[in-house]
Amino acid sequence: MSNELKVGFFVLGGIFVFAVSLFLLGDISFKRSYYIDVVFDDIGGLANKSIVRLNGVEVGRIKDVWMEDNKVIARVSIDEGVKIYKDSKFSIAKTSIIGSSFLSITQGKKSSGIIKDGERVYAVCSKPLEEMIVDVADNLNKLIKGIDSNGQFVENLNAAIKNLRNITANLNEIISTNSPKFENISTKLDETMDNIKNLTARLESIVSKIEKGEGTIGTLLNDSKTSNDIKESVGNIKEATKFLKDFTSKTSKIRTFWNLEDKYEPSSKQSFANAGLKIYVNDNKYYYLGASNILNIKNKPRGVSYEIPNTIDAYLGWDYPLFGFYIGAIRGSGGFGLRYTPFYDDEFFSRFYMTFEANEFTRNRKIKDRFFNDARYDLGVGYKINNKFYCGLTLTDILEVKRTEVKAGVLFEDKDIAHLFGLFGGGSYYLVK
Repeated sequence: MSNELKVGFFVLGGIFVFAVSLFLLGDISFKRSYYIDVVFDDIGGLANKSIVRLNGVEVGRIKDVWMEDNKVIARVSIDEGVKIYKDSKFSIAKTSIIGSSFLSITQGKKSSGIIKDGERVYAVCSKPLEEMIVDVADNLNKLIKGIDSNGQFVENLNAAIKNLRNITANLNEIISTNSPKFENISTKLDETMDNIKNLTARLESIVSKIEKGEGTIGTLLNDSKTSNDIKESVGNIKEATKFLKDFTSKTSKIRTFWNLEDKYEPSSKQSFANAGLKIYVNDNKYYYLGASNILNIKNKPRGVSYEIPNTIDAYLGWDYPLFGFYIGAIRGSGGFGLRYTPFYDDEFFSRFYMTFEANEFTRNRKIKDRFFNDARYDLGVGYKINNKFYCGLTLTDILEVKRTEVKAGVLFEDKDIAHLFGLFGGGSYYLVK
């Protein structure tokens, strides 16, 4: 092959590579399309050649972006044959938290008509994700500052604890007033146990003599029927004694804790409170009874909240260092919850934990002029400041109206109520017997 022919092939190859590069990098397309102009207050990082998606399907790209007065205009190229209705919603979305931006179109109703070539539409204005994260962090910082500087939240929490102390004082007064009765019951239980032990020892001695046929009574009662009756009575007494010991052992393990929690929802600018009693029957198993979303009905709403106020929590749970699980009524509806502490064996990082909660699996109702059909799923992270105080951040109702909640709470033990449960349990058993 001659040198001239080689040079010719080399030049043709270079031209081909240049043409392909120009086609790919220049975003040249042979598809037929039409244009619409979308008006934004803030384009939020949306750039030229960004993808346009209709209900998640790619249907075009942004061809040009420019300023017009105080507005931002984006010229959008839509593939021919794609119909977009006039009441469709145009907004900026991201592929992920740190991903690229794209123009998202939520298809409207056919009855509203079709957007034609060259028409101008207006985008739905919303804060960029970065600003929302900054707002949440700022609110959390304010909340923590409020806790550190004895702010309004701490004042409210102190007031709640003061009311709780008043309740505890009243319970102490009731226990103090009735303590002679409780002491009398406890004394009778001790005397009964001693009498049972003495009677058991005597009966065992009698049975032993009867079996050997010793004495006049042994001779008189040395028949199989009488011996079996006495043995059966001794067995019943031993069984009752064992039951009393087991019951006393279980009631001594009862521990009770008050849980007071306040949460703030930035989207609705409203705060709610949760309060309840956590009763541990052993080291891991507990019962919880309380109220959630407690709302002061005298306060005027400052935004739209989809939380149902003043509901009941009643569930059974298990706590372990690595994880926790509970199931029952959550905010008045059946559900379950999980807690996961990935670094439970580390002194510092064991304070961080993750939570997941699910309930309202058959939800099909209207709340604040909006229909809710999917179950409610909440995902959050928490931090234990110490053994009493904790705080956290939760993304709630993920499948419906996603909202952020910032919360803080206090958990403290009340031994008086635990003693009260034990005394009532022992007194009830004694009276029944």
